[in-house]
Amino acid sequence: MLSQVSSPKERILLDHKLDITPLCTPLFAWPNISAQSPTKYLPHHQRPFGREVAEWQRQFFGLDEPIEYKTQPDVEPLRPGAPTLIAIFYPDHDDKPRRPLHLYMERIERLAKTMEQTILYAPPSLAPALRKMRQDPYWHVVDDYETIWDIPNNRHQIHNFTHVQSTLFHRFDGYSKAKGWYPDATRDHAHRSASYNAKAFASYDAVMRNPFGSERWMYVDAGILDQVGPFDARGELWGDVIVSTLDNDKFDRSISISGDTGIVMGEYMQSPAYGAKDINHSCWADPCKAWLCHTFIAHAYAGSSLGMLNYSVRYMQTVEDMDANARYSAREEFVIPWVAIRYPNTVFSIPWMPVPKPLWCKWQYPIKLCYTDIGGSDSVPPIVDPISTIFCPGYTPRKPNLIGDGIYKRTWRSDAYTAFRMYYYSTPLRWLTKEYRNWFGANRLTDFLLGL
Repeated sequence: MLSQVSSPKERILLDHKLDITPLCTPLFAWPNISAQSPTKYLPHHQRPFGREVAEWQRQFFGLDEPIEYKTQPDVEPLRPGAPTLIAIFYPDHDDKPRRPLHLYMERIERLAKTMEQTILYAPPSLAPALRKMRQDPYWHVVDDYETIWDIPNNRHQIHNFTHVQSTLFHRFDGYSKAKGWYPDATRDHAHRSASYNAKAFASYDAVMRNPFGSERWMYVDAGILDQVGPFDARGELWGDVIVSTLDNDKFDRSISISGDTGIVMGEYMQSPAYGAKDINHSCWADPCKAWLCHTFIAHAYAGSSLGMLNYSVRYMQTVEDMDANARYSAREEFVIPWVAIRYPNTVFSIPWMPVPKPLWCKWQYPIKLCYTDIGGSDSVPPIVDPISTIFCPGYTPRKPNLIGDGIYKRTWRSDAYTAFRMYYYSTPLRWLTKEYRNWFGANRLTDFLLGL
């Protein structure tokens, strides 16, 4: 709980009253001012869809000329108010790639099979194969950028991500490998860093292009539809999720909290293994411990048109500011928490919680399926302002936190499972039993606690 005497960092958050913090004046600033800013490298779109987006663009770029905007979509929406998915696909070309190309293609194919409105960013070399996955106008492939380094917010980052950030990564300390508490070496990978950075650009650019006239958006990693997902009753991998439909009301629930200022994304379970990372934690002050700040899962996030725009430019500005101040910024888990505290009312979150079979899978994060009609309209996830639940407990959210219901409702079993996980991650038990769990292929205690 917050002490009676607030720390200086807590005071900054407690005193914040504005809905949205100006891009150039974040609440937590660093001494060095970046020479880069998304206002300098983001493309200006001549006729975006909708007056509000056009007004946002004029204000963002400081334009004086009259605004132009479309009032009719280029493609009639799939259904009234249908959300649009955004994804990127730029596989690395390492001698030993992290995964074979065919696995990535299988994930994209699953995304195509959802039959939702989708804007997919991919290199021209792969675009023909990707377009063949769906022969309808709601599968919109953008192949304007040959490589991940051609995307506007990456053009100036290649040396930074390949050399500078790697040096900073190897300065990390505070390890405890016995607890499974150490920075994953896969975070030190230039192409992946550029891919994460490109998500923010795609979230801006897709809203500006907006061929379907969407007001509801969801960035979604193709990695969500990976090889460890749930099987349906027929034994089909991701079968129930793929044949489900995105639920407008569930999107609107998120937008009712995040509004035009930001987005809603997944959140890691807070546990002793990752540290009690409130605003007083050393990870915010010591660059060598910056890897401990990761709090959110950026597999997916949802928002309105303006919410996606405001989040994306604040993410990009935070990356530039971290680079200018020699802080490791090449991995999204280390950037998003800073966005949340520098720009309050930008990042809202769905707390980690288990879900029951048949939805249960290796990665038990509700963000993977909570926006579908699975579970019915009353099955909705909790949504919180993470400043009030993680970073500064005395903080009063702009809007009240929402509780979950249906398959996302708290139960004694889910509480017991969470308590077990917190204990498990805080002891060497996790490290010592990892190989045994892999060998047995299942976690029977998990099944018991979830009432399966």
